[in-house]
Amino acid sequence: MRFNRLGKAIAGGLLLLGGLGILGCGGSSSASGAASGTGTGPGSGTGTTPTATPVQVNLGDAPADWIMAFGMTVNNVTLTPASGTPVSLVATATPMEMTQTMATMQPLAALSIPQGTYTRATVTLASVSMGYLDPITKAYTQKTMPGPFTAIVPFSPALTVGANPMALNFDMNMGASVTVDGSGNVSLSPVMTAAMASLATSGQTPWTGGMQQMMGSVSTISGSQFSLGAMMGMQKASFTTDATTLFTGSGLAGMAGLTSGMMVSVDATVQPDGSYLAKRVESLGVGSTGMMGGGLVTTVTGNPPTQLTLAASAGQGGGMMPTSIGGTVTVSIPSGTPYAYDADGLDLTGLPFTPVFDPASLAKGQRVAVLSAGAMMSGGGGMGGGMMGSLGTITASAMRLEPQALHGTVSGYTVSGTQASFTLTLPADAAFTTLTGASTVVVYQQAATRMMGLASVANGADVAARGLLFNDAGTYKLVAGWITLP
Repeated sequence: MRFNRLGKAIAGGLLLLGGLGILGCGGSSSASGAASGTGTGPGSGTGTTPTATPVQVNLGDAPADWIMAFGMTVNNVTLTPASGTPVSLVATATPMEMTQTMATMQPLAALSIPQGTYTRATVTLASVSMGYLDPITKAYTQKTMPGPFTAIVPFSPALTVGANPMALNFDMNMGASVTVDGSGNVSLSPVMTAAMASLATSGQTPWTGGMQQMMGSVSTISGSQFSLGAMMGMQKASFTTDATTLFTGSGLAGMAGLTSGMMVSVDATVQPDGSYLAKRVESLGVGSTGMMGGGLVTTVTGNPPTQLTLAASAGQGGGMMPTSIGGTVTVSIPSGTPYAYDADGLDLTGLPFTPVFDPASLAKGQRVAVLSAGAMMSGGGGMGGGMMGSLGTITASAMRLEPQALHGTVSGYTVSGTQASFTLTLPADAAFTTLTGASTVVVYQQAATRMMGLASVANGADVAARGLLFNDAGTYKLVAGWITLP
């Protein structure tokens, strides 16, 4: 999402309170990190330590519709002050998958930085692993690029860090950053924009300090607290639970049911001390010996399906690693495998169709998570050189339809009470269209659907809609949780 277009919409709407060090990710777990020097930062005097302010660093994505998976390692983000020593925001390399951040946000780091004026940011990427449809052959192709790649992000006007906690939001414009020529040669020159926002005290969303559907493996458990490790984005996060925390899935009734290595999905909110309070903890039914592989469905075999192929954009557990992004995973689907959809945060009431995800409605172009009781069996394909990389095969123990975003132009906008629907016409180069043959998707805007960067939806508008994509008797229908500017 283009935060240069959203600055006014989100100013004052983000939530982050003191003590943000608890939220650190990718090695930036100490809130004292950037403020612990001896005084050459902005606002400091010789030999003194400048006053520091908590800042949350977020990363989002404006779409490149032909890209299906894009994993990158953020090596560092550095702020350049008007005077003094540059400030590092990311202490260690942090893997991020960008197609999943379309129409949402992921935290990259949280720390305290010296107060003062900053003129630009420098973002350094160590490596990239991506999957896309070749513009000539239309074949799915996996490409790795070792980097390093650098984006210079100027602040105009200059960014001022004062006494109040803030959020620094980076938007990577994928369409402008990644190009492919007529011969199929891919190049990357990262283009990013940034916006700073004062943090308010209400409205916790993915843009405002809230966490939604974070999948990972439980690593430590102590009393009412547990920590979670993830492959992408925030590498480790700690959570507190209380009497309001909802535990669900596979018989999980409370903290006593959590075990080390259990794979869970967590929704959480930021508390006044900067810690995360878990609002919902769902067991995914996979333990320390299992795994999760996620991504877009590229092929479906059998009726009912006995096998599918994923363009990998997410994963956790045995056989998955950050360099897996962009490779392909073959999924064996035994008879009787349960199907479900992740409707957390979505309103599915009053729809003119029945939302279903089952063997009959599984379709190419849907984003799914495949849970497996065992690790992935190694594949034979390579991971580089621009060729498709076959990561291996997993046997599904459960199939979940996951939220995804699509971008396009609005037409046929129709209001019915508190609900609305419209046709989203996708760009000509959209991988979704090449995969499925569908150039349009029907989008349902519910009473609970929220918008970011726009006050209303109108015919002719260029938007991104994020939610669950159902296949209703051959017609793709997306129930939106969010509608945003692309």
